[in-house]
Amino acid sequence: MTDLAATFDALAQDAMARCTSCGKCAEACPTAREQGLSQDDPRGLVANLIALTRDPEAAGPANDWVTGCDASGQCSAACPEGINVRQWVSIARLNAQQARVDPAARKEEAARRFRAMSHAVRVLAAMQMPSAELARILAPIKGRKADVLFYTGCNVLKTAHIVFNVMDILDTLGIEADVVGGPSNCCGVYQFNAGDTAGYDKMGGRTFRNFGESGASRVLTWCPTCTKNFGEIEVDRAPPSFDLNHVSEFLAEQIEAMKPRFVDLPPRRAVLHEHQGIGHTLPAIRAMLAAVPNLTLVDLPQDSGFSYTCGGQAARYAERERAIHDAVAGGAVAAGADMVVTMYHSCHRALAGAEALYPFRVMNFTDVIAEALGRGGRTDYYKLYKTGGDMAQAVADARDYLESNGVKVSRETIDALTAEMFNEAGFAGDREVFRSALAGVAQ
Repeated sequence: MTDLAATFDALAQDAMARCTSCGKCAEACPTAREQGLSQDDPRGLVANLIALTRDPEAAGPANDWVTGCDASGQCSAACPEGINVRQWVSIARLNAQQARVDPAARKEEAARRFRAMSHAVRVLAAMQMPSAELARILAPIKGRKADVLFYTGCNVLKTAHIVFNVMDILDTLGIEADVVGGPSNCCGVYQFNAGDTAGYDKMGGRTFRNFGESGASRVLTWCPTCTKNFGEIEVDRAPPSFDLNHVSEFLAEQIEAMKPRFVDLPPRRAVLHEHQGIGHTLPAIRAMLAAVPNLTLVDLPQDSGFSYTCGGQAARYAERERAIHDAVAGGAVAAGADMVVTMYHSCHRALAGAEALYPFRVMNFTDVIAEALGRGGRTDYYKLYKTGGDMAQAVADARDYLESNGVKVSRETIDALTAEMFNEAGFAGDREVFRSALAGVAQ
């Protein structure tokens, strides 16, 4: 048994030993309800989860339960024994995949998904970022000397302004930090989700080990998936030599240092598009927004427990996600909000296009904090792409950035990007405006 397999087995055995089969986790699970799994016998569903954990080829409804999990974390929050049920379900799903799917097929699926993500990230990042900054982020973790590492993960580079916002905020607060991320420093989620644990260890495990070897005392994550993966795999595998926190939690610790630096801004009303499930990110972001002068945070009833972020594992429930987004947008209009604020990059991608349809701005929480600190001003190119309209400047900037990064794109690449960006759940303007405008940078 490998070190990673032994870790998963120990975690699963501990979960089963502590479980009383009360069924509270099944009752709280939003995807169990979404799948139509019977809520009449939650104890039976948990009993079947135990059976599946012991025998990955066991039949029963727990197979659908673990396969359909969107990692909301509501199960863990509901457990009276304090078991990390989300982690347990992930292990049960992994074991079932490994028992039923050929290793070569798992490896190929992981590689296929990783290649697609990597290509889209590299092209979109190269369209929005100066070459020096992009090279700095993509460089290996080894050799970094900063005490604080800001780890971006991969997909946030599609919405590059968020990365710049965090860097601006840290700089304003006088916090020296190095920034690292991109596909070459991935958390390994594609390998893990495909059941390719050897591939995961070479990717995500290596990245986490490199954090420790860098000598940093704090690693600030951005991506909620990276935060979840590292926090529920690597931290339990071996205690790290550094503190691992989401950047929002770290920034919330600096609120008192922010206050004297806040500038006077006009009164505004904001709705925060909320997600539970990742540490203390939601209360941290709410606390920061509440501290911004002249900003009123409007409380809006939301289905914030359905998934820990937009997209990702929740993307299979497209209608549910669409209803959540519609409710947030409609509620913001009814409340007279000037803006909808997003927590994560995938949420921002989903909601950014709402500006083409509704009378409010869509801003990430980092946009709001950077602006309040007198920084801001970073162009949200992704929002421009999704809303359409006058894209002349965005196209000119993309052409310059692509040239400086030495990246050439074809018409096929533009078509593929258009499909990826406009087929995902959320709001958008006219996709042909984007495709036609960006065709001008194809070679």
